[in-house]
Amino acid sequence: MAEASVEHGAQTRDITLLRGRVAILYTLGQHYVFFPFAALCMAAALLQTTTNFMYAAVPIVLQIAATVGGNRLKCAYEKRDASDDPAVWARRYVIFSAIAGAIWGLGAILWFDRGSFSSQAYLVLAFLGMSATEFVARVAYRPAYLAHAIPSLAPLGVMLALEGGLYQTLSALLLIFFGGVLYSHGEVIGKLLDQSILFRHEKIDLVARLSEEKRSAEGTRDAAQASERAKSAFISNISHELRTPLNAIVGMAQLLEKGELEKAQRDHIKVLIEAGRGLKTLLDDIIALAGHADEPAAAPEEGCDAGQAARTVTRLHQPNAWEKRLRLSVNVPAGLPRAAADPRLLRRVLLKVVGNAIKFTERGNVEIALDAVEVDGKPVVRFVVTDTGPGIPGDMLETIFQPFAKGDDSYSTRRSGAGVGLSVAKRLIESIGGSIGVESEPGMGARFWIMVPATQIAAVDETPEAERIAPPNGLTLLAFVPQDMREKLEQWLTPFGNRITFAEKIVQASTMSARGGYDMIIAAAPSVDVLAASPGRGTPILALTPHDERHPDAADGVLRWPTSADALYAAIIGIIGEERMRTESGKEESTEAVIDAKAMADLEKALGFKTLIDILQSYVHTAEELALAMDGAVEREDWGQAGRLAQDFAGAAGGLGLTAITAAARSLAQGARDGAKDTVLSAAAAEVMAEHRRVREALRRLYPDLSA
Repeated sequence: MAEASVEHGAQTRDITLLRGRVAILYTLGQHYVFFPFAALCMAAALLQTTTNFMYAAVPIVLQIAATVGGNRLKCAYEKRDASDDPAVWARRYVIFSAIAGAIWGLGAILWFDRGSFSSQAYLVLAFLGMSATEFVARVAYRPAYLAHAIPSLAPLGVMLALEGGLYQTLSALLLIFFGGVLYSHGEVIGKLLDQSILFRHEKIDLVARLSEEKRSAEGTRDAAQASERAKSAFISNISHELRTPLNAIVGMAQLLEKGELEKAQRDHIKVLIEAGRGLKTLLDDIIALAGHADEPAAAPEEGCDAGQAARTVTRLHQPNAWEKRLRLSVNVPAGLPRAAADPRLLRRVLLKVVGNAIKFTERGNVEIALDAVEVDGKPVVRFVVTDTGPGIPGDMLETIFQPFAKGDDSYSTRRSGAGVGLSVAKRLIESIGGSIGVESEPGMGARFWIMVPATQIAAVDETPEAERIAPPNGLTLLAFVPQDMREKLEQWLTPFGNRITFAEKIVQASTMSARGGYDMIIAAAPSVDVLAASPGRGTPILALTPHDERHPDAADGVLRWPTSADALYAAIIGIIGEERMRTESGKEESTEAVIDAKAMADLEKALGFKTLIDILQSYVHTAEELALAMDGAVEREDWGQAGRLAQDFAGAAGGLGLTAITAAARSLAQGARDGAKDTVLSAAAAEVMAEHRRVREALRRLYPDLSA
């Protein structure tokens, strides 16, 4: 059976080669090329005195007829059926070649001049040229050339030999040698043609196989894409089905938490809420990995404030850091360009990376550092998150950004997660043209870096869409209001550097108003007309009017009471004016704001009131411990330790917008690093402790729930 297969393969190969040679034979056959040679031979024959024109023209007429027949044969071949036997078409061309050669042989007889060797030599040259031309046309199939060469050259060779002269004999031998050499060369050329034919067929087969593989691959790709779309649609649909009951579970748990429950029950509810939030985060990560649901929004044209994003993430993670006694700090240089990214996407990525750093760090610190670099000549904002944790095993560095990658067992046990957070971070960052990577050695902590394309616009503080009113600061106010209003005014205004003097009686208020020196008077509605009539009164008055009282005509502004802090701030700024506010806040004698109102408002909006209270309680607890430790360091004059504690103070307070104590703590830390004098450092430490007390009291006035 193997021999039959080999034999069949050889037959197929022979047929393929024959079909290829016949195709070349018919392609090269240009039958009109005879005309120049035949015309020259006839012209030379007409110069003979004994030549009859009619006889001399017969070969040309026959050759024209043969040319017409050859062209028809060629056309028939081109229209043949692909399954035709190539041997049949080869025989037909051999027959045609024999006829054409016989016509040339007849021409040799009619054009031969027996009396002139020069004429005979001329005829030999013409026939040699004709034979070479026909060889080119029939080189692909030697039988066709042989069928043409023998009847065309043999008559001329015989006539030359019969002449008997030396040169005639040599000319006859020349014809024989010339035809034989061309015939022998045909074998070599034929082998080369066979190789090209086989190569061409192999190429055709290869192209056919590649085309088939391409169609198969495209079919597989289309099927995979359809499957991917179906999977994404399924994930999208099931996510909505899961989110609805999950949100209901978390929401009901939060309602239960606010109820009057025993401590053990409240702890159970907290576990339930945390588990629900973790499950929701995992669900969001899996949806993000699907790649089609919840695609990140396109970056705004002006980009986003990278420093603001880092500070927001620091505030959100600060409670977790305090709980583990870690120092979480952020370093944002001045003049940092804006990041070409959606701020929500950027915060989402940073939350995951910083959260991982805090999770795996048991002691020490976690630092977020930002800077501007160039990559391939393009500006880039770089985030570097460095921790002092156990580091990452070497075998995990290449797979840590892959979904569900775990690495060695010990590290996997500590991770205790689904292994998708960093995968989501990588996908989100790469979706905006950025990159993310990690450098780490076991026992040396980890250093994650994030590269985000930068815009050419200088960074400014990012403003939330629904921004709260920034409280006025540095104002000197006179107030004559009932006790319940006093508590709210003091709670809403004094933490931001405003000084309020409360008058006990209307006469006292009128006298103090006449003396001047106040930026505004805040008074209950019934007393406004009396205060407005005070001698020399030039201070604007804001009237606080309950809903059932009339609006006093003498007031510069009226605010319904009870009200909100934002409404109070808006009313004060509306009366005093923003320009004057800036002037008043810049006075040297004004009290520096204890709290950055905008930062605190952003935190309350982002986290909710209850979560903010939890964060502030953690801060107060941590700050008290730092204050006690700093007292001990100052007593020992251990300024190195005092500087480190001050740096911790700055890190804890800076994330909450406690500007005054942050500045004082940084000043002490810088002085300790620079080796300042003991007196300077002692004064700086005293300022930190004073600001700590101010912050503590201001927070308790602003958020009475902190005392609960």
